[in-house]
Amino acid sequence: MSKIRLTGCLMLLALLLAAGIPWANAECSACKGGSPSSQQDLLNSEWASFLGNGNATAQVVSSTGGLVTPQYSRKNNAALQSDVAQDAEAEVGQDQAPEDASLKALSVQDSGETQRSAEFASVLAAPSAVNDSDIILDISPSSTEYIPGAVSIPYTEFLKEGGALKTVSEMAGVLGEAGISADDSVLIYGECQPCGGGPSAATYVYWIMKYLGHEKVRLLDGSIDDWVEAQQPTAEQPVVLSPKTYTPTIDSGLLASFDFVKSGTARIIDARSGTEFEAGSIPDSINIPYDRVLDDKRIKGEEDLKEIFASLEKDRPVVVYTNTGVKASMTWLALTLLGYDARVYSWQDWQASLPHLAITLKEAKAVPNPARTGEAVSITAVFADKNQSTGSDKAGASAGGSNLTILTIKGCATCGFGSPQGYADLSSNGGIVKIGSSSQTERAGAERGFTVWASVKSPSGNAVSKVIMKRIKSDGDEFSGIWNANVAAAVYTVDISATLDDITETFPAALQIEVRPAD
Repeated sequence: MSKIRLTGCLMLLALLLAAGIPWANAECSACKGGSPSSQQDLLNSEWASFLGNGNATAQVVSSTGGLVTPQYSRKNNAALQSDVAQDAEAEVGQDQAPEDASLKALSVQDSGETQRSAEFASVLAAPSAVNDSDIILDISPSSTEYIPGAVSIPYTEFLKEGGALKTVSEMAGVLGEAGISADDSVLIYGECQPCGGGPSAATYVYWIMKYLGHEKVRLLDGSIDDWVEAQQPTAEQPVVLSPKTYTPTIDSGLLASFDFVKSGTARIIDARSGTEFEAGSIPDSINIPYDRVLDDKRIKGEEDLKEIFASLEKDRPVVVYTNTGVKASMTWLALTLLGYDARVYSWQDWQASLPHLAITLKEAKAVPNPARTGEAVSITAVFADKNQSTGSDKAGASAGGSNLTILTIKGCATCGFGSPQGYADLSSNGGIVKIGSSSQTERAGAERGFTVWASVKSPSGNAVSKVIMKRIKSDGDEFSGIWNANVAAAVYTVDISATLDDITETFPAALQIEVRPAD
């Protein structure tokens, strides 16, 4: 049995004895009479359940006396309360056996604190170093358990609707209103459970504060669960501080601009998923998904990160982007800790800054909707010209010899994009592009392809499928594709995108598809 397993078993045994759970012959109550390996498996399951994974079986709950989540356990079991634990430590004599001392040392090592280099530790604070900060900041949108003395600012307070950053003065106002000044030493922790959890929200607020010029700011190396695992106390409510004036001093080198990204000066990392990268990306970017820098909910160790970014030159700036930039902050943090000149960017800004197709999404639908898991769903999109807002406009176009939507391209498009089977027939004349031309002459003169696709996203916002959509009629603006709903039951959001060369027009959340369990 490994030392880590042994320590876990000993700690669990002490907890179960304190809870008054009967034991016989050193066997667990739920697996009495079983083999040592089966007993160990249940012990491991019980210990993992106690640490708060939320997936405890009835057997585990019964055998552990209800030790299921950190918050519940700390309130309902005296052995887990900090004052009891401290009293127990005080009773340990000076003549403690060497074996007990070694187990205690191993327990500290396994308490959630990761060994870090000095450079990493200056940013990633272990639970034991939290109280070295003037202010502790919880950025979770819906916390129910806090580090004592923490103030609460949900990270969404720094964002506009849609995910873009607020202005510098607005973000400074958010911090000042919460009682934080630019001179305070701040430690940030928290996560966004509705977004799938993980440290992205905390690292994004850390990046925001560094962008605002805040010098004394760090991150908790882990989550509230790591804090609890380290036998630290918690509070049910945050504290409220008196407002202060926050005076920012912008570090503009941390935020990339469209012109900087387009210039080719920097290496570009697309930190989104592989599915999102394939659906469309900034030209010449490389795909390194943000979760590659994580080990569970912590930033990986220095050597692992060096291996991930071994192909990047240290003397060349690096730009990291995701859809809004929130998750890009984790890759940015890893690169910064390794000494790279790294900047954060967003796919949203790239798309908004490019020339646009003058089109609008007239209709989007899915059939069937709701659908069953594994069922084929037809997704349909109908486009219209932004400049043709009335029926009489369309009638006039038809009277002139064409009933086709005409799209004006604002700017120059130079490179092909998309999947060949998704291309529509086009002709170009004086900056005007027609979709769905039925003229053989016009088809022969077409040099560029128009691609339409749907991106299906899970409730957490991750892309699960890309659906190439084909034209339904040769002279129409209606496109359709089939999505095989081989996914878990949930409500999925669909973005519809249209691309001509490197110009992409995206219509986010064009529709929702409910997937129900198969019969």
